[in-house]
Amino acid sequence: MKAKGSRIPNRRVFVFGAGVSASCGIAIARDILRQSILLLQTKEASKAKIVHDILRYLYPGFDESLRNYPNIEDFLNLVEMAKKFNSEEFIKSRVWSTSKLESVSEITLKAVTDYIWSQMNKKKEQEFVRAFVRENLKRGDTLITFNWDLTLERALEDLPGDPGFLYTYSRHRKNKEFSLLKPHGSVDWFETKRLRGLGYEKEVDKHDKQLCYYPEFNLGRTPKLKEIAPVIVPPVSAKEFKYDFLKRTWRWVYKAISSATEIHIIGYSLPKEDQFARLVFRRAIRNNILTGVRRTGDPPRIFVANPDGTVEQTFSSIVGRQIPLRFLQAYFEDIAEDYKTLIR
Repeated sequence: MKAKGSRIPNRRVFVFGAGVSASCGIAIARDILRQSILLLQTKEASKAKIVHDILRYLYPGFDESLRNYPNIEDFLNLVEMAKKFNSEEFIKSRVWSTSKLESVSEITLKAVTDYIWSQMNKKKEQEFVRAFVRENLKRGDTLITFNWDLTLERALEDLPGDPGFLYTYSRHRKNKEFSLLKPHGSVDWFETKRLRGLGYEKEVDKHDKQLCYYPEFNLGRTPKLKEIAPVIVPPVSAKEFKYDFLKRTWRWVYKAISSATEIHIIGYSLPKEDQFARLVFRRAIRNNILTGVRRTGDPPRIFVANPDGTVEQTFSSIVGRQIPLRFLQAYFEDIAEDYKTLIR
């Protein structure tokens, strides 16, 4: 056991949410469904009609002409609850069968994926993320992102010397790569079995036997990948993790936060719909506080940056009164380059 007050290696964890992607022009939860379905309507109007039909069913006030689409988290949660209620245990629906509800979920998530890829082509708009990574991060940092896009990957690869990153985590890793954890998956992650016969086996890298990822950050050279739904976890309260790699990723998230000496939460609001994430964060931060004080006498330093002032209370309720929480009310793009100066 280290003596009280003795120094331990500085382990920094950065948690990124939708506010970071928003700086790149990618719509946040309350707008991304609208943007995605409007794009889908220009390409496959019949699929957009299916989504519109259930929106009118679930939201009587929805009007396609007004484009008053709901928050995607609320919408997908309602669809999930509809699937659970549509059973012999409760009341089966002849209008919206389980298979039709499954189709709605798949169409919606594929539409969101296509929308994100369309925004990823606008490299100039990703400068805020590149500036933050360039000016505020250092090798060995652990990055946790709940976003499905690839803005962080691109920014890391743009760093001088290309230090590299891993999609895994170990507190004792010897190399000074970045650790990049994506507990909600990514638009370039796919089921390995779905790529069989497409001729892309040499184009992808493997997470494990179940999952692989396309490391080029561009589907232009691999058009058939565009037709395959990626492995992304929808923002619903009742998550189902059928992939071992995603289960391991959540364990790494817990371990990284539990052992961090600094925790920086940027543009992430810990939405109430995501009760699983709330539980993991609560347990990890409480464990960090208890073990940190016992180990060195020093609790972790916690910083939260978000334009929504209510987010301060969200994280304060998790951290408790034992340690101070530094809150910076600001949009990501306004602090991207000078973040480390602002929190001194």
